[in-house]
Amino acid sequence: MWVPDDAHEALRDLVRAREAAKQDQMRARHRLSKFLLRHGRRPPAGIKPWTLKYMDWIRGQVEFEQPAQEYTRLDYLHEVEHSDDRVRRLEAAIGEAVKLAPAKMQEVIQALQALRGIAQISAVTIVSELGQISRFTRARQLMSYSGAVASENSSGKRVQRGLPRSLLEQ
Repeated sequence: MWVPDDAHEALRDLVRAREAAKQDQMRARHRLSKFLLRHGRRPPAGIKPWTLKYMDWIRGQVEFEQPAQEYTRLDYLHEVEHSDDRVRRLEAAIGEAVKLAPAKMQEVIQALQALRGIAQISAVTIVSELGQISRFTRARQLMSYSGAVASENSSGKRVQRGLPRSLLEQ
């Protein structure tokens, strides 16, 4: 049994706030994209969703005749921008929190980042949620507990192998 200290609890709160912000960001993006699709607005060929070009397309080229629909587009767009800013702020706060974390915690976070597919946010999430990794006697126990095990998500001709998407940074 491990009881987290104040530093771990604080970092855990911050990581969980970022996770909530990522979920809100996804919901806001879905709302906007489904609104556009319902009204037949699709980006030009070659523009991938949620890139700068995509956002510029929504801001500059998508307009609605009906004022109510235009207000809806602007509100959904504002919510997407707000959620993007929120995620960026929280990720920057996590970076600062790591700099101020105890030396032992920083060492573990750096060591985890040496693993393929584990960047800073994933490493901090693992450390904040797991606490003392030394309490696991075998690597298999740790990897199973954290969910960082190999996976496959394939359908038809598409094959995708690797770590679960939640542990990979986009």
